[in-house]
Amino acid sequence: MDASSPLEAVWKAGPGTTGREGLSRARIVAAAIDLADAEGLDAVSMSRVAKTLGFTPMSLYRHVGSKEELVLHMQDVAVGPPPAELDPAPEAGWRECVERWAWATVGRLRAHPWILQTLPVLGPPATPNQLTWLEYGLRALRPTALSEPEKLYVILLLNAHAFGDLTFHEAEAADTAESAYENLFTRYLDPGRFPALLEAFASGAFAAGPDPAEDRDAQFRFGLDRILDGVARLVGARAGSTS
Repeated sequence: MDASSPLEAVWKAGPGTTGREGLSRARIVAAAIDLADAEGLDAVSMSRVAKTLGFTPMSLYRHVGSKEELVLHMQDVAVGPPPAELDPAPEAGWRECVERWAWATVGRLRAHPWILQTLPVLGPPATPNQLTWLEYGLRALRPTALSEPEKLYVILLLNAHAFGDLTFHEAEAADTAESAYENLFTRYLDPGRFPALLEAFASGAFAAGPDPAEDRDAQFRFGLDRILDGVARLVGARAGSTS
């Protein structure tokens, strides 16, 4: 990590100072998060944040070194520290702890869906709060006989499942014409080429329920249960091989 890198600036960041004009890094980051929550990450620029706060863009650079550093601060603040109850007690079962961790993770991501847009730019978890979440996930698997790489793979798999929830439902929300999808299936799909898709469509598999939030949770829960069922089998196999 280069001594002048934006990531190192995030790790070194303390409470920060408030200038005489009332500007601070915390205010800048909070304004940027509000913009991203309302309009997406593309809406965030140093000039747009400065205008929102009533300052010049140069004023921001006294507190945040670059746009990349700002996005890293935004990511870390939006993710926030994991709730204290996610730190597993010694007597707690691994599956219950991992399940709670996964639901808390997807909940935090759903609150700030623009975090998904930062991944191609910022890469894997690296900020203080992100790594604390990873730490808590790995702690939940400490009672198991899984190897350290396997524990990490499990947590990364669950992380991918949480991001999948975000990816699918953000794309779904962007297509506001629900009838367009039905039109695609009924008018353009050839039964000879897509028999399984059309059978699923006819059975109502693609139909939205009366409560979209409940549907979304059901889909996430289904995938989470299947993942943890598989992990449970692996945990049992590893325990058997070490007994």
